[in-house]
Amino acid sequence: MQMDAVERAREIIASGQSLREKQLANRAEIQRKVEAAAKPLYVLKSKKQLELRLQ
Repeated sequence: MQMDAVERAREIIASGQSLREKQLANRAEIQRKVEAAAKPLYVLKSKKQLELRLQ
């Protein structure tokens, strides 16, 4: 009976650890996407560049 409780506790700990690993992986992926999206595609040096693109 006591071994069952120990095994159950180990299963709970293992599932908690795997959940934490998944959360860390998801957080890292989201952070990577945010950093990639935050970079501008080009740097606008003057308004003239923008006006030329709009014409």
